[in-house]
Amino acid sequence: MKRLKSAALLLPLLALSACTHSLSSAEQHAKHYVYQTRDDFDPQFRTDVNGSIKNAVPMFEQFYQQGKKDRAAGVARSEAQKKADYLASAEFQQNMQHKTIFINRAYSSTDNPKRRQVLSQEAVGAYWDGYEGR
Repeated sequence: MKRLKSAALLLPLLALSACTHSLSSAEQHAKHYVYQTRDDFDPQFRTDVNGSIKNAVPMFEQFYQQGKKDRAAGVARSEAQKKADYLASAEFQQNMQHKTIFINRAYSSTDNPKRRQVLSQEAVGAYWDGYEGR
């Protein structure tokens, strides 16, 4: 009976501790970007979500590190806001290029507006996370 009570108390504790695993800022933004932009509308096509997240993390890590570097260099919040505004601007979005890899062959094309917008939002979020030290 004592073991059963111990097990009953231990099981929820283990379940709750499994939920506390936190991702880095770059991983969170990469995950959000991939889930927001995946194109799984064709039943014969499936996005490799885990691989896409893994490939996107270094890109968001750059934005995070830039924010962290700016904070360490003493860049004023108004200057940081200007950088974040640029990352959210149409000018930044126009310079984006989309590369798709399909059966070990890379294809480049202009990206759709939704993908550009989500990438821009997540880049701004990663930059602010680095600047704020989150």
